[in-house]
Amino acid sequence: MQMAKPGPTDVGKLRRPEVRNTEVSTFMHACEGDAVTKLTNEKVPYFNAPIYLQNKTQVGKVDEIFGPINESCFSIKMLEGIIATSYSEGDKFYIDPMKLLPLSRFLPQPKYDAA
Repeated sequence: MQMAKPGPTDVGKLRRPEVRNTEVSTFMHACEGDAVTKLTNEKVPYFNAPIYLQNKTQVGKVDEIFGPINESCFSIKMLEGIIATSYSEGDKFYIDPMKLLPLSRFLPQPKYDAA
């Protein structure tokens, strides 16, 4: 009994889902090789979340989040070969919306009695 050779199929190949990016911040200035940005989204990014340009090119990752809760900023650790000083004030950065947390996660929550 002879078995047929399997032909070319797409079985086992995974397609990468389309990345939907949403605006997360604007460039303020460069500092020690990082980009310092002002949060423009109502949600807060995950640490180490990838940061993109509008054309979906990754430029770095979220490094530190700082500032008051209503005017937060964060720094972007740039990928190798990308220079933070090449951006101008107001340039926009983008993030995958699945890498954002609601602001309520960082605010005090009401206490409930265990009844």
